[in-house]
Amino acid sequence: MSQQTLFPIDDTPLGSPSCHDCKLCQVRTKIVFPTHPAASGILAIGEAPGAEEDVTGEGFIGKAGKKLDSLMAAHGIARSQYGRANVVRCRPPGNRKPDTEEKEACLPKLAAAILKFEPKVLLLVGGTAVEAFLGKGLVFDHVMQSRRSPVCDLGKAHKALRNGLRPLLDRQEGLLCVPMPHTSGLAWNRYAKDGSRWSELGAEQVALAVRHAHAERTGDQPASTPGISSQLVV
Repeated sequence: MSQQTLFPIDDTPLGSPSCHDCKLCQVRTKIVFPTHPAASGILAIGEAPGAEEDVTGEGFIGKAGKKLDSLMAAHGIARSQYGRANVVRCRPPGNRKPDTEEKEACLPKLAAAILKFEPKVLLLVGGTAVEAFLGKGLVFDHVMQSRRSPVCDLGKAHKALRNGLRPLLDRQEGLLCVPMPHTSGLAWNRYAKDGSRWSELGAEQVALAVRHAHAERTGDQPASTPGISSQLVV
């Protein structure tokens, strides 16, 4: 397990270590708590823990997580320097998608973690996380929209997030969200509707998130990122 500090399990408002808010409590091994965005200001949000995460209690340690680590490392960001969370904190059986009940039980905890951590940018990894924050639609279309403006319209977010994140909007102008395809091998090797490889789009979106997080930390204006281009990669 990495040396990054895991979410304090005794911090009741952000989730109990003995949570029984949905049926996943009956099948999980461990709850996977979020980790702090640290120096980068980036919080990556995925769908749910997988088999390895369920055993260890640490998020993003499977093959998909290692792929994200390598994408971040290309920008000088170590695993300990960015945060990780999921739409739900417990593994659904067979790695199925979380259902409505499970998301409604866990998204308020995710909102509370975001309020506590105050990340500069949310990197939304995969369709479930993208839909939770940005609403329904193709991941590709959300990717294109994020290149025009990464500010999240909470009116389209899941109601549990809308309610939970309202205090954040009182403290800052908006929530920056950068969507990207899932980093699993199956998704990574597919092609988007314009013929681009998902792997290329994913790397560009990570670069976009890094740029926006840097701009938020320094007050600089992020470089423009028109269209889909390898020139996005920094």
